[in-house]
Amino acid sequence: MRRFNFSDANVEALTAQLVADEQDLQEAFARATFSVLTEPGDQFAGALIAATSAAEVLEFEVNNYSPAEIRDRLRSAGCLQELEDHFGDFFTSYAEARERWRPRLKLSEVVNALQIAANVRAKLITPASEHWPEQLGDLQLATPHCLWIRSKIGASGLVQNSVAIVGSRISTSYGEWVTSEIVADCSARDLAIVSGGAYGIDAMAHRSALACGQNTVAVMAGGIDQLYPSGNSSLLEKVIDSGVLVAEQAPGASPTKWRFLQRNRLIAALGSATIVVEAGFRSGALNTVSHAKHLDRPIGVVPGAITSQSSAGCNKLIAEGLVSSICTPADAADLALGKQGWFQPELSGLGALETRALDAMTSKPSDSSKIAANAGLTHKELTIALGQLSLLGFVEQTDKGWVKLPLERE
Repeated sequence: MRRFNFSDANVEALTAQLVADEQDLQEAFARATFSVLTEPGDQFAGALIAATSAAEVLEFEVNNYSPAEIRDRLRSAGCLQELEDHFGDFFTSYAEARERWRPRLKLSEVVNALQIAANVRAKLITPASEHWPEQLGDLQLATPHCLWIRSKIGASGLVQNSVAIVGSRISTSYGEWVTSEIVADCSARDLAIVSGGAYGIDAMAHRSALACGQNTVAVMAGGIDQLYPSGNSSLLEKVIDSGVLVAEQAPGASPTKWRFLQRNRLIAALGSATIVVEAGFRSGALNTVSHAKHLDRPIGVVPGAITSQSSAGCNKLIAEGLVSSICTPADAADLALGKQGWFQPELSGLGALETRALDAMTSKPSDSSKIAANAGLTHKELTIALGQLSLLGFVEQTDKGWVKLPLERE
Protein backbone atom coordinates (compact mmCIF):
# COMPACT_ATOMS: atom_id res chain seq x y z
CA MET A 1 0.00 0.00 0.00
CA ARG A 2 1.32 3.41 -0.96
CA ARG A 3 1.93 5.67 2.01
CA PHE A 4 -0.35 8.71 2.36
CA ASN A 5 1.67 11.84 1.87
CA PHE A 6 0.14 14.99 3.27
CA SER A 7 1.49 17.00 0.34
CA ASP A 8 0.20 14.60 -2.32
CA ALA A 9 -2.36 15.97 -4.80
CA ASN A 10 -2.14 19.36 -3.16
CA VAL A 11 -3.83 17.84 -0.09
CA GLU A 12 -2.33 20.32 2.35
CA ALA A 13 -3.61 23.35 0.43
CA LEU A 14 -7.03 21.74 0.00
CA THR A 15 -7.25 20.93 3.70
CA ALA A 16 -6.19 24.46 4.63
CA GLN A 17 -8.98 25.81 2.42
CA LEU A 18 -11.58 23.75 4.29
CA VAL A 19 -10.68 24.15 7.97
CA ALA A 20 -12.94 26.65 9.69
CA ASP A 21 -10.33 28.16 12.02
CA GLU A 22 -6.87 27.57 13.49
CA GLN A 23 -6.49 23.78 13.59
CA ASP A 24 -3.57 21.44 13.06
CA LEU A 25 -3.84 20.62 9.37
CA GLN A 26 -2.42 17.11 9.59
CA GLU A 27 -4.80 16.19 12.39
CA ALA A 28 -7.72 17.76 10.52
CA PHE A 29 -6.77 15.81 7.38
CA ALA A 30 -6.51 12.58 9.39
CA ARG A 31 -9.93 13.14 10.96
CA ALA A 32 -11.40 13.88 7.55
CA THR A 33 -9.85 10.61 6.37
CA PHE A 34 -11.51 8.69 9.17
CA SER A 35 -14.87 10.18 8.17
CA VAL A 36 -14.27 8.32 4.90
CA LEU A 37 -12.92 5.10 6.46
CA THR A 38 -15.47 4.55 9.22
CA GLU A 39 -19.18 4.33 9.64
CA PRO A 40 -20.76 6.68 12.21
CA GLY A 41 -20.39 5.52 15.79
CA ASP A 42 -17.29 3.34 15.23
CA GLN A 43 -16.23 3.26 18.87
CA PHE A 44 -13.00 1.35 18.34
CA ALA A 45 -11.76 4.06 15.99
CA GLY A 46 -12.95 6.64 18.50
CA ALA A 47 -11.06 4.95 21.31
CA LEU A 48 -7.80 4.74 19.34
CA ILE A 49 -8.00 8.39 18.29
CA ALA A 50 -8.83 9.50 21.83
CA ALA A 51 -5.87 7.50 23.17
CA THR A 52 -3.36 8.87 20.65
CA SER A 53 -4.45 11.12 17.77
CA ALA A 54 -6.12 10.69 14.41
CA ALA A 55 -2.83 11.46 12.69
CA GLU A 56 -1.04 8.68 14.59
CA VAL A 57 -3.77 6.10 13.97
CA LEU A 58 -3.72 7.00 10.27
CA GLU A 59 0.05 6.50 10.34
CA PHE A 60 -0.53 3.00 11.73
CA GLU A 61 -2.70 2.17 8.75
CA VAL A 62 -0.96 3.77 5.81
CA ASN A 63 2.41 2.38 6.91
CA ASN A 64 0.87 -1.01 7.65
CA TYR A 65 2.14 -1.29 11.23
CA SER A 66 1.73 -4.76 12.65
CA PRO A 67 -0.83 -5.16 15.45
CA ALA A 68 2.05 -6.04 17.79
CA GLU A 69 3.80 -2.73 17.01
CA ILE A 70 0.58 -0.82 17.56
CA ARG A 71 -0.07 -2.66 20.81
CA ASP A 72 3.40 -1.77 22.06
CA ARG A 73 2.83 1.90 21.19
CA LEU A 74 -0.44 1.90 23.08
CA ARG A 75 1.12 0.14 26.06
CA SER A 76 3.88 2.76 26.17
CA ALA A 77 1.22 5.48 26.10
CA GLY A 78 -0.51 3.81 29.06
CA CYS A 79 -3.84 3.26 27.29
CA LEU A 80 -3.74 -0.41 26.23
CA GLN A 81 -5.42 -1.74 29.37
CA GLU A 82 -8.36 0.63 29.04
CA LEU A 83 -8.87 -0.41 25.43
CA GLU A 84 -8.80 -4.10 26.30
CA ASP A 85 -11.17 -3.56 29.22
CA HIS A 86 -13.65 -2.00 26.83
CA PHE A 87 -13.20 -4.09 23.66
CA GLY A 88 -11.61 -7.34 24.80
CA ASP A 89 -8.60 -8.91 23.09
CA PHE A 90 -6.69 -6.16 21.26
CA PHE A 91 -5.51 -8.29 18.34
CA THR A 92 -9.02 -9.50 17.57
CA SER A 93 -10.52 -6.01 17.83
CA TYR A 94 -7.83 -4.45 15.62
CA ALA A 95 -8.09 -7.18 13.01
CA GLU A 96 -11.85 -6.62 12.77
CA ALA A 97 -11.35 -2.85 12.54
CA ARG A 98 -8.80 -3.20 9.75
CA GLU A 99 -11.17 -5.44 7.85
CA ARG A 100 -13.76 -2.65 7.99
CA TRP A 101 -11.38 0.19 7.13
CA ARG A 102 -8.96 -1.19 4.54
CA PRO A 103 -11.34 -1.33 1.52
CA ARG A 104 -11.84 2.46 1.91
CA LEU A 105 -8.22 3.37 2.61
CA LYS A 106 -7.49 5.12 -0.68
CA LEU A 107 -5.97 8.56 -0.97
CA SER A 108 -8.05 9.22 -4.09
CA GLU A 109 -11.28 8.79 -2.13
CA VAL A 110 -10.13 11.19 0.59
CA VAL A 111 -9.03 13.78 -1.98
CA ASN A 112 -12.36 13.36 -3.77
CA ALA A 113 -14.23 14.06 -0.50
CA LEU A 114 -12.11 17.16 0.13
CA GLN A 115 -12.69 18.39 -3.43
CA ILE A 116 -16.46 17.88 -3.17
CA ALA A 117 -16.43 19.85 0.07
CA ALA A 118 -14.52 22.67 -1.59
CA ASN A 119 -16.93 22.67 -4.54
CA VAL A 120 -19.97 23.18 -2.27
CA ARG A 121 -18.08 25.67 -0.07
CA ALA A 122 -18.23 23.43 2.98
CA LYS A 123 -16.00 23.78 6.02
CA LEU A 124 -14.36 21.17 8.24
CA ILE A 125 -14.23 21.44 12.01
CA THR A 126 -12.69 19.10 14.57
CA PRO A 127 -12.72 18.98 18.40
CA ALA A 128 -9.77 21.41 18.27
CA SER A 129 -11.96 24.09 16.71
CA GLU A 130 -13.31 26.92 18.84
CA HIS A 131 -16.69 26.28 17.22
CA TRP A 132 -16.83 22.57 18.08
CA PRO A 133 -20.06 21.81 20.03
CA GLU A 134 -18.74 20.60 23.38
CA GLN A 135 -21.98 18.74 24.12
CA LEU A 136 -20.98 16.17 21.48
CA GLY A 137 -18.40 14.96 24.01
CA ASP A 138 -21.30 13.29 25.85
CA LEU A 139 -21.22 10.71 23.05
CA GLN A 140 -17.84 9.63 24.43
CA LEU A 141 -16.19 7.05 22.13
CA ALA A 142 -18.95 7.58 19.55
CA THR A 143 -18.14 11.29 19.21
CA PRO A 144 -17.77 12.23 15.53
CA HIS A 145 -14.21 12.43 14.24
CA CYS A 146 -15.07 15.74 12.58
CA LEU A 147 -18.03 17.71 11.28
CA TRP A 148 -18.57 18.99 7.76
CA ILE A 149 -20.72 22.10 7.63
CA ARG A 150 -22.32 24.38 5.07
CA SER A 151 -23.42 27.76 6.39
CA LYS A 152 -23.32 31.40 5.44
CA ILE A 153 -23.51 32.40 9.11
CA GLY A 154 -20.46 30.26 9.97
CA ALA A 155 -19.66 27.42 12.34
CA SER A 156 -20.51 29.52 15.40
CA GLY A 157 -24.16 28.61 14.79
CA LEU A 158 -23.40 25.14 16.16
CA VAL A 159 -22.57 26.32 19.67
CA GLN A 160 -25.79 28.24 20.36
CA ASN A 161 -28.11 26.84 23.05
CA SER A 162 -30.63 24.70 21.23
CA VAL A 163 -33.56 22.32 21.41
CA ALA A 164 -34.00 19.26 19.20
CA ILE A 165 -37.45 18.86 17.64
CA VAL A 166 -38.33 15.64 15.82
CA GLY A 167 -41.42 13.76 14.75
CA SER A 168 -43.29 11.88 12.08
CA ARG A 169 -42.54 12.31 8.39
CA ILE A 170 -46.29 11.98 7.79
CA SER A 171 -47.33 14.88 9.98
CA THR A 172 -50.85 16.12 10.60
CA SER A 173 -52.07 19.71 10.59
CA TYR A 174 -52.24 19.45 14.39
CA GLY A 175 -48.61 18.36 14.62
CA GLU A 176 -47.43 21.08 12.28
CA TRP A 177 -49.35 23.76 14.18
CA VAL A 178 -47.94 22.57 17.53
CA THR A 179 -44.44 22.52 16.04
CA SER A 180 -44.73 26.10 14.81
CA GLU A 181 -45.99 27.25 18.24
CA ILE A 182 -43.17 25.47 20.07
CA VAL A 183 -40.55 26.88 17.72
CA ALA A 184 -41.96 30.41 18.11
CA ASP A 185 -41.66 30.19 21.90
CA CYS A 186 -38.15 28.69 21.72
CA SER A 187 -37.09 31.39 19.26
CA ALA A 188 -38.38 34.11 21.57
CA ARG A 189 -35.99 32.71 24.18
CA ASP A 190 -33.11 32.50 21.70
CA LEU A 191 -32.97 28.72 21.46
CA ALA A 192 -31.75 27.40 18.11
CA ILE A 193 -33.76 24.58 16.54
CA VAL A 194 -32.04 21.27 15.69
CA SER A 195 -33.69 18.65 13.49
CA GLY A 196 -32.99 16.21 10.69
CA GLY A 197 -34.21 17.96 7.55
CA ALA A 198 -36.79 15.23 6.82
CA TYR A 199 -40.35 15.65 5.60
CA GLY A 200 -43.10 16.34 8.12
CA ILE A 201 -42.27 17.63 11.60
CA ASP A 202 -38.55 18.09 10.88
CA ALA A 203 -39.29 20.33 7.90
CA MET A 204 -41.90 22.33 9.83
CA ALA A 205 -39.40 22.86 12.67
CA HIS A 206 -36.83 24.26 10.24
CA ARG A 207 -39.37 26.39 8.35
CA SER A 208 -40.78 27.84 11.56
CA ALA A 209 -37.32 28.71 12.84
CA LEU A 210 -36.46 30.46 9.57
CA ALA A 211 -39.76 32.35 9.68
CA CYS A 212 -38.90 33.50 13.22
CA GLY A 213 -35.43 34.62 12.14
CA GLN A 214 -33.89 32.00 14.43
CA ASN A 215 -30.84 29.83 13.76
CA THR A 216 -31.68 26.25 12.79
CA VAL A 217 -29.36 23.25 12.41
CA ALA A 218 -30.18 20.42 9.99
CA VAL A 219 -28.20 17.21 10.57
CA MET A 220 -27.69 15.10 7.44
CA ALA A 221 -27.38 11.31 7.33
CA GLY A 222 -25.13 11.34 4.27
CA GLY A 223 -22.48 13.68 2.94
CA ILE A 224 -22.83 17.44 3.27
CA ASP A 225 -23.30 17.66 -0.51
CA GLN A 226 -26.36 15.40 -0.35
CA LEU A 227 -29.44 17.60 0.18
CA TYR A 228 -31.66 14.75 1.30
CA PRO A 229 -34.55 14.30 0.87
CA SER A 230 -34.41 15.95 -2.54
CA GLY A 231 -37.95 17.25 -2.08
CA ASN A 232 -36.63 19.44 0.74
CA SER A 233 -33.63 20.75 -1.21
CA SER A 234 -34.99 24.31 -1.42
CA LEU A 235 -35.64 24.29 2.34
CA LEU A 236 -32.15 22.95 3.04
CA GLU A 237 -30.66 25.67 0.82
CA LYS A 238 -32.44 28.21 3.02
CA VAL A 239 -30.95 26.50 6.08
CA ILE A 240 -27.51 26.96 4.52
CA ASP A 241 -28.30 30.65 3.99
CA SER A 242 -29.57 31.38 7.52
CA GLY A 243 -28.58 28.40 9.67
CA VAL A 244 -26.20 25.44 9.58
CA LEU A 245 -26.25 22.22 7.56
CA VAL A 246 -24.02 19.61 9.22
CA ALA A 247 -22.87 16.02 8.60
CA GLU A 248 -20.28 13.68 10.06
CA GLN A 249 -19.91 11.44 7.01
CA ALA A 250 -17.48 12.59 4.35
CA PRO A 251 -18.83 14.47 1.32
CA GLY A 252 -20.01 12.06 -1.33
CA ALA A 253 -21.39 9.54 1.17
CA SER A 254 -24.96 8.40 0.56
CA PRO A 255 -27.52 8.22 3.37
CA THR A 256 -28.29 4.68 4.56
CA LYS A 257 -30.58 3.26 7.22
CA TRP A 258 -27.65 2.86 9.66
CA ARG A 259 -26.49 6.40 9.02
CA PHE A 260 -29.99 7.73 9.69
CA LEU A 261 -30.08 5.91 13.02
CA GLN A 262 -26.63 7.21 13.96
CA ARG A 263 -27.49 10.72 12.71
CA ASN A 264 -30.20 10.76 15.38
CA ARG A 265 -27.58 10.53 18.13
CA LEU A 266 -26.11 13.83 16.90
CA ILE A 267 -29.54 15.49 16.95
CA ALA A 268 -30.07 14.31 20.53
CA ALA A 269 -26.59 15.37 21.60
CA LEU A 270 -26.76 18.84 20.05
CA GLY A 271 -30.05 19.73 21.75
CA SER A 272 -30.34 20.65 25.43
CA ALA A 273 -33.62 18.72 25.30
CA THR A 274 -35.38 16.55 22.72
CA ILE A 275 -39.02 17.31 21.89
CA VAL A 276 -41.17 14.79 19.99
CA VAL A 277 -44.27 16.28 18.42
CA GLU A 278 -45.77 13.31 16.57
CA ALA A 279 -44.51 9.73 16.36
CA GLY A 280 -46.18 6.47 15.46
CA PHE A 281 -45.30 3.17 17.08
CA ARG A 282 -42.45 2.62 14.58
CA SER A 283 -41.38 6.21 14.02
CA GLY A 284 -37.68 6.97 13.59
CA ALA A 285 -38.21 9.80 16.07
CA LEU A 286 -38.36 7.16 18.81
CA ASN A 287 -34.76 6.26 17.97
CA THR A 288 -33.80 9.85 18.73
CA VAL A 289 -35.61 9.50 22.07
CA SER A 290 -33.51 6.40 22.80
CA HIS A 291 -30.31 8.35 22.15
CA ALA A 292 -31.51 11.29 24.26
CA LYS A 293 -32.33 8.92 27.12
CA HIS A 294 -28.87 7.36 26.90
CA LEU A 295 -27.34 10.84 27.02
CA ASP A 296 -29.52 11.76 30.01
CA ARG A 297 -31.07 14.64 28.06
CA PRO A 298 -34.56 15.84 29.06
CA ILE A 299 -37.25 14.46 26.76
CA GLY A 300 -40.58 16.15 26.13
CA VAL A 301 -43.44 14.60 24.19
CA VAL A 302 -46.58 16.24 22.82
CA PRO A 303 -49.68 14.14 23.58
CA GLY A 304 -52.17 13.48 20.81
CA ALA A 305 -55.64 12.05 20.36
CA ILE A 306 -55.92 8.38 21.31
CA THR A 307 -57.42 7.77 17.86
CA SER A 308 -54.39 9.26 16.06
CA GLN A 309 -51.84 6.77 14.75
CA SER A 310 -49.45 9.69 14.31
CA SER A 311 -49.39 10.16 18.08
CA ALA A 312 -49.50 6.49 19.13
CA GLY A 313 -45.77 6.38 19.93
CA CYS A 314 -45.92 9.68 21.81
CA ASN A 315 -48.88 8.60 23.93
CA LYS A 316 -47.17 5.31 24.76
CA LEU A 317 -44.04 7.12 25.98
CA ILE A 318 -46.17 9.35 28.20
CA ALA A 319 -48.15 6.38 29.55
CA GLU A 320 -44.92 4.60 30.46
CA GLY A 321 -43.79 7.65 32.45
CA LEU A 322 -40.51 7.89 30.53
CA VAL A 323 -40.87 11.50 29.41
CA SER A 324 -42.32 14.89 30.29
CA SER A 325 -45.62 15.88 28.71
CA ILE A 326 -45.53 19.05 26.62
CA CYS A 327 -48.86 20.67 27.45
CA THR A 328 -48.08 24.23 26.30
CA PRO A 329 -45.57 25.61 23.78
CA ALA A 330 -43.61 27.14 26.67
CA ASP A 331 -43.03 23.70 28.24
CA ALA A 332 -40.53 22.77 25.51
CA ALA A 333 -38.29 25.78 26.09
CA ASP A 334 -38.63 25.35 29.86
CA LEU A 335 -37.38 21.78 29.51
CA ALA A 336 -34.40 22.86 27.41
CA LEU A 337 -33.56 25.69 29.80
CA GLY A 338 -33.78 23.42 32.84
CA LYS A 339 -36.95 24.92 34.26
CA GLN A 340 -39.60 22.82 35.95
CA GLY A 341 -43.24 22.67 34.99
CA TRP A 342 -46.21 23.57 37.14
CA PHE A 343 -46.46 20.01 38.46
CA GLN A 344 -42.94 19.85 39.87
CA PRO A 345 -43.41 21.21 43.41
CA GLU A 346 -45.73 18.36 44.36
CA LEU A 347 -43.38 15.84 42.75
CA SER A 348 -40.58 17.36 44.82
CA GLY A 349 -42.22 16.02 47.98
CA LEU A 350 -43.94 19.19 49.18
CA GLY A 351 -46.73 18.74 51.66
CA ALA A 352 -50.24 20.19 51.53
CA LEU A 353 -49.33 23.36 53.45
CA GLU A 354 -46.35 24.15 51.22
CA THR A 355 -48.27 23.40 48.02
CA ARG A 356 -51.21 25.63 49.03
CA ALA A 357 -48.91 28.47 50.07
CA LEU A 358 -46.96 28.25 46.81
CA ASP A 359 -50.18 28.23 44.76
CA ALA A 360 -51.22 31.48 46.46
CA MET A 361 -47.99 33.29 45.59
CA THR A 362 -46.63 35.01 42.49
CA SER A 363 -43.32 36.53 41.47
CA LYS A 364 -44.62 39.85 42.83
CA PRO A 365 -44.10 40.53 46.57
CA SER A 366 -47.05 39.71 48.87
CA ASP A 367 -47.38 40.10 52.63
CA SER A 368 -48.02 37.01 54.73
CA SER A 369 -51.59 37.96 55.66
CA LYS A 370 -52.59 38.16 51.98
CA ILE A 371 -50.90 34.83 51.21
CA ALA A 372 -52.62 33.18 54.19
CA ALA A 373 -56.02 34.49 53.06
CA ASN A 374 -55.51 33.32 49.47
CA ALA A 375 -54.25 29.91 50.58
CA GLY A 376 -56.84 29.42 53.34
CA LEU A 377 -54.13 28.85 55.95
CA THR A 378 -53.73 30.00 59.52
CA HIS A 379 -50.80 32.27 60.38
CA LYS A 380 -49.07 29.35 62.11
CA GLU A 381 -49.60 27.02 59.14
CA LEU A 382 -48.29 29.67 56.74
CA THR A 383 -45.21 30.28 58.90
CA ILE A 384 -44.40 26.56 58.76
CA ALA A 385 -45.01 26.43 55.00
CA LEU A 386 -42.93 29.51 54.17
CA GLY A 387 -40.07 28.29 56.32
CA GLN A 388 -39.94 24.98 54.44
CA LEU A 389 -40.36 26.62 51.02
CA SER A 390 -37.58 29.07 51.82
CA LEU A 391 -35.20 26.25 52.80
CA LEU A 392 -35.95 24.44 49.53
CA GLY A 393 -35.38 27.56 47.44
CA PHE A 394 -38.96 27.99 46.22
CA VAL A 395 -39.60 31.38 47.87
CA GLU A 396 -37.70 34.33 49.25
CA GLN A 397 -38.55 37.08 51.73
CA THR A 398 -37.77 40.62 50.53
CA ASP A 399 -38.27 44.06 52.04
CA LYS A 400 -41.62 44.26 50.24
CA GLY A 401 -42.86 40.76 51.13
CA TRP A 402 -42.63 37.14 50.05
CA VAL A 403 -41.99 36.24 46.39
CA LYS A 404 -42.05 33.00 44.44
CA LEU A 405 -38.68 32.24 42.82
CA PRO A 406 -38.10 30.79 39.32
CA LEU A 407 -37.76 27.04 39.68
CA GLU A 408 -34.50 25.74 38.21
CA ARG A 409 -33.69 22.06 37.79
CA GLU A 410 -30.57 21.11 39.70
